[in-house]
Amino acid sequence: MPNIKSAEKRALIADKKRLENKKVLSEMKTAVKKFNTAISSSDIPEAERLLPLASHAIDSAAVKGTIHKNKANHAKSQIGRALHLLRQGIVVVKADAKTLKQAEQKAAAQRRIALEEEAKKERSLARAEKERAKAPAKKSTAKKASEKSVKKTTKAIAKVAADNDIESNE
Repeated sequence: MPNIKSAEKRALIADKKRLENKKVLSEMKTAVKKFNTAISSSDIPEAERLLPLASHAIDSAAVKGTIHKNKANHAKSQIGRALHLLRQGIVVVKADAKTLKQAEQKAAAQRRIALEEEAKKERSLARAEKERAKAPAKKSTAKKASEKSVKKTTKAIAKVAADNDIESNE
């Protein structure tokens, strides 16, 4: 914090101006973004309705000194040109860098999710194949066990039958 009283006042005034400039610039950018959204969706009536609002927001930012007057004229020219091209039937896509970056991030996230799902499917298929490879070995031991139990039961039946024959002969 400054030590001199006038420097303290200048610091307070600078903060107030910075906040005011930030507010005006934010209003201007919001108006232009709304207009560009209408242009991107090819909504001519909405774009025509938003053109004067965006133009006014740009002009007010220039009058207040937030942006240079040449920058304001260039921005108004660009939005007017976009509307003109849309009226002529030329497809115009207006997007700011933030919107493009968000779209790229969203696409990257979807690709990553798709790759993860594909990897999960491959792992589950490999696991199932491994289990199928193990399964015949278990079946063969189970088959041997069932064959042993069948042999035991046939022996037991034969023994019982033999005992019955012996008893019937006596």
